[in-house]
Amino acid sequence: MASFKLTTLLVAGTSFLAVHAQLIPQGNPLLPSLPPTPKLPGDPKGSYTTVDGAEIWHAEFGTKSKSKLPVLMLHNALGSSDYWGSVVELIMKKHYVIVMDARGQGRSPLVTNKDLQTWLDKFTNPNVRLFSFDEYAQDAVKVLKDLQIEKAAWVGWDAGANTVLAALMNPKLAPTVDRAFTTGAWHNIEANNANYMKTSIFKKYMERVHVEYRFFQPNGNLKSLLTKWAILKSTWPRWTKSDLGKITLGPKLTLSWGEQEEAIDLKEVKELPGYIQDSKLVVMPGVSHFAPLQDATQFAAALETFLE
Repeated sequence: MASFKLTTLLVAGTSFLAVHAQLIPQGNPLLPSLPPTPKLPGDPKGSYTTVDGAEIWHAEFGTKSKSKLPVLMLHNALGSSDYWGSVVELIMKKHYVIVMDARGQGRSPLVTNKDLQTWLDKFTNPNVRLFSFDEYAQDAVKVLKDLQIEKAAWVGWDAGANTVLAALMNPKLAPTVDRAFTTGAWHNIEANNANYMKTSIFKKYMERVHVEYRFFQPNGNLKSLLTKWAILKSTWPRWTKSDLGKITLGPKLTLSWGEQEEAIDLKEVKELPGYIQDSKLVVMPGVSHFAPLQDATQFAAALETFLE
């Protein structure tokens, strides 16, 4: 894949966008619905950390204390920290929580125009991947440093989950992860469920993404964001058993999925925990890939167990 020219990758991204516009509204009645996007408690103004040309938005909840392990929450692909709203409202009662919007998403604008050519130049270099799960993880670490936090419990959903795994495999970033909880992670592009894009829940989600993006970034370039995400999703992750074997958190890592997971091939529920020694597996009943929206109470309870 590294031998692909940039134009080839952009064509792939454009094809991905075409799929969005041609979805057949066919839903599986067994799948849970897509509840409304919640709001973060208090609708916070938040703060920004400048990271390599991007402005990363973040907000804090609960009471910061030396005796409390901070909880960093990384949201789903193309969404925002708002998707954690109902869960944050529950766990902030006992924990100090930080949320952040991934670069280009939510309230965190993409790189400025003057940096765009630099981004394109770097992307043609197979040894440098500016837009990647690893960079998302680097952004997270820089936010933590900006908040003077050395270690945190990392919680990630979907792309956020893969960001957590990327951090754990990077020896420079892993020391900032005291423990980790993921939901809806996948280790290889082949683990994506191709039928997911034909479901009504996916169609509704993409319609919602367009509206929410315009709200947060009225002058943003949604097509550019979707293209870049399509490139990332169609090429990464490609982690091997050997790669994942570098993760040494053991039982301090919990890997979770919804019982009715529809975005990721269910074989991941068996394979991924098997690749990471002593990691814990949690399968949440009655929910799908959107578990934090569908049953925030159950999800928060799983987090409380993880944080004990």
